[in-house]
Amino acid sequence: MRLRFLISALSTAVALSGCASTNINQFSGGAPSMAPDAWMFGTVDGYGLIIDRFGSVKSQFHAHEVGNWDPASQTVTVNEHIVYLQGSTDDASDRTWRFVQTSPGHWSGTAADVIGTAVGEQKGNAWHLIFRQKLPVGGSQVEVDVDDWRWREADTVAIDHSTVSKFGVTLATGEIAFVKSN
Repeated sequence: MRLRFLISALSTAVALSGCASTNINQFSGGAPSMAPDAWMFGTVDGYGLIIDRFGSVKSQFHAHEVGNWDPASQTVTVNEHIVYLQGSTDDASDRTWRFVQTSPGHWSGTAADVIGTAVGEQKGNAWHLIFRQKLPVGGSQVEVDVDDWRWREADTVAIDHSTVSKFGVTLATGEIAFVKSN
């Protein structure tokens, strides 16, 4: 009986969480543009927090990104270096993203720790990226789903909110403030 209640409650929570989703169309008129070819080239520094599902800050980090745009192949390449701060047990990490524009406002992305292809959509000042990732936990790799939103608030500032989940249950969120160098 208790297991049925837990499954029912979990199913209801997952179903209701879908109702509260952000819709990218609401940002169509937002400016400046968050298109990867407009934002992700050059140098960007991000300062962020990882917050567990209970609301506790688990780590703080600095992300340094350097991006290049190749108009001939419609590809953005972003090299990321992340350093964890404040006594975190997480090791520094590097990742290279490659985003290819598949149609206006639509992008596909790959990186070594991403399973399959990330799917990105951009409208106005918003960027939405969904992907499955191999996340190091303890001595092993755990597959998680990542739902990432980024909004460009000014020419040199963007705010990011990521949700990390498994089986529809939120495990953690990430909050990042990005500052772009000119």
